[in-house]
Amino acid sequence: MTIKLQVLSLFFLFLSCSSPSNHAENVSLNIISQDLPSQASILNLSKFYTFDRLIKLQSNDSSIIDYINKVLVDDDLVFIKGGNSLFKFKLNGDFQKKLTKGIGGPDEYVNLTDVLILPEQDRLWLYDSNQRSIFQFNYDFELEIDYSLNYPLFGVEKLEKGLIGTSGYLEVLDNFSSLYSIVGENLATGFALSKNHLKFNPEKARYLHVYRHDFFSKGPIGYNFVNSFNDTIYYVSENMEVFPKYYIDFGSNKVNENELIGRDYSSIVDVFQYINSSDKSYNVGNVVEFERYLLYKFFNQGIPFVSVYDKSEKILKSGRKISFDYLGQDVVLELDEEISFGTLGNNRAYLVIPSEASILREYQVLFQVKDGDNPIILFFDEK
Repeated sequence: MTIKLQVLSLFFLFLSCSSPSNHAENVSLNIISQDLPSQASILNLSKFYTFDRLIKLQSNDSSIIDYINKVLVDDDLVFIKGGNSLFKFKLNGDFQKKLTKGIGGPDEYVNLTDVLILPEQDRLWLYDSNQRSIFQFNYDFELEIDYSLNYPLFGVEKLEKGLIGTSGYLEVLDNFSSLYSIVGENLATGFALSKNHLKFNPEKARYLHVYRHDFFSKGPIGYNFVNSFNDTIYYVSENMEVFPKYYIDFGSNKVNENELIGRDYSSIVDVFQYINSSDKSYNVGNVVEFERYLLYKFFNQGIPFVSVYDKSEKILKSGRKISFDYLGQDVVLELDEEISFGTLGNNRAYLVIPSEASILREYQVLFQVKDGDNPIILFFDEK
């Protein structure tokens, strides 16, 4: 597959970001030409990454996780967001504790939308989009602070100067932007909205709502941000600079703007029905960026694919299936929607694979799991 690298002018940056900074003047936008891989194509991840730790989560009535949304690690502790609950495990997989909602009320969350870890403080921040609040817990799941943020968000990350949050395509404060800079030092002194970025057509606010768990990912420096039906990966710096970093060019398979608006959609279901009935590629996500390699997933007709882009050689490899080496055995899996990637920080990332035979097939024996067990988690870094 061919790769085009193009340096765009500062003028483009002003169009793409509502508040570009002086530090963004020399930034180049990498345009990656993404073809549609064949159904038989296999992407060998072990050519780029080393899978060096398997986490087998203890599976019992209290610790079963239907779907892993997010993995957070600090020393020998693993915190996992699964649905509306937060699970605490040891790095060896031993189950420790579970935090879940009770009957609602002012002192507990209702909708566990996102989770942040503050390892230097041994604290967790749980964002609740229902109450628009951040709940601070210690690692023993004891509630310490209930802070009202007052903004409806779908995802949030903590930066040096405050928070960066996304509403997807939800209308917030009548300005129809998908990214917000919220300045402040901590929950005690509070946070205030500072800037909004990435404006969108107001029509999208009526129906283009996709609740996803991979809006943000840790990069080599700062964070990456993606939004549904936007083929661009944006860079977010620690001091809240925002600018486009990678554009995934699907060519003739691209979902055009006129296919997202002006078609009398009433809900996101209508949008997906239209797109999945076509040959369009969409929803870049599961972004994992290290110093050399950029990994991302995307969909075509509801089918997931994965790509790895070599930033040094400007080479792209993609596949419908993934393979990797584990204990000297080559594992080949058809990519499933529930197979996901995420970042841990410090140039580390994770791969989540459900334990069911429908996905792992004969490799259940290799990983020593069975149907009904928790998903397995593989940690990796780049070679």
